[in-house]
Amino acid sequence: MKYLLPFILIFASLNSFEKVVIWGHKLHSHTHSYVHNGFYIAFTHLGYPTYWFDDADDLSGFDFSRTLFLTEGQVDHNIPLREDCVYLLHNCTDPKYRSLPKNNVLFFQVFTDSIFSVPNLVRLDTCIYYDLAGRCLYMPWATDLLPEQIEAIKQELASDKAQASVCWVGTIGEGMFGNLEELRPFMRACMENGIAFSHKCGLSLDEHRQFIQESWMAPAIVGTWQKEQGYIPCRLFKNISYGKMGVTNSKHAYELFEKKIVYNPNTYQLFYDAKKRLDAFSLEEQYALMDLVKTKHTFIQRIETLLAFLKLVQSSPY
Repeated sequence: MKYLLPFILIFASLNSFEKVVIWGHKLHSHTHSYVHNGFYIAFTHLGYPTYWFDDADDLSGFDFSRTLFLTEGQVDHNIPLREDCVYLLHNCTDPKYRSLPKNNVLFFQVFTDSIFSVPNLVRLDTCIYYDLAGRCLYMPWATDLLPEQIEAIKQELASDKAQASVCWVGTIGEGMFGNLEELRPFMRACMENGIAFSHKCGLSLDEHRQFIQESWMAPAIVGTWQKEQGYIPCRLFKNISYGKMGVTNSKHAYELFEKKIVYNPNTYQLFYDAKKRLDAFSLEEQYALMDLVKTKHTFIQRIETLLAFLKLVQSSPY
């Protein structure tokens, strides 16, 4: 493995592309739609003309010249293919992209331990790496909040808002990729302590944030398969940015947050560790965690890294 320090982040300028198109899951239609929403909010905030389309949209009159596309492999069937455009591809294996200039096609994947088998891997930061020959960037997701929104939430935090419940937003499921097996011991510990485990789906973004903000505790627990793969849950970035202490069974997430959050791979014991820590957890400690998300783990930073890597790919000899 190689290391490149420092890595200078340089924005791709609008002379490389004129607009951004998120081509994929419309909001609330799929779990990945929340990733696309994070990118949409951040690209728009950065001043790029940004659009969000899917395969069902009638776009016969839209000018796609000099577009930066961002898409995902389950929803890219009708994406326009143009040599004057740039493509940021996640989980896309369709060979159709081979017809495009190769340095206009960049891949990005979620960071897991599997990337360490990639030859000539270069480290940019904790849990962020790239493979120049493969034109692939590996990174975790991020919170959907902008830095100024996180700062605003810091000013609103008050301990008397908390309800006596553990709050979970999102999927709970069984099977190889499910999380129920890891959640059950945590839920049992909640029951033993008279703490309600409140689970909700289908909330609006504002409802989601309020639900988490008013919770006593909001863990980010990954399923067994994800834990073994070293996956870092985006739920953790969100929950911390919404104003909650970090609680997880993900070792890499613990390391990413400089061991300042609560971690235990045994989720039954994780509850008790978190309960003990929460009793003495200060607002200053919460602010420090939120600042870490604000400065390193929003989609603003993820876009900066992607665009800097794009510049590197376009200037490389591969």
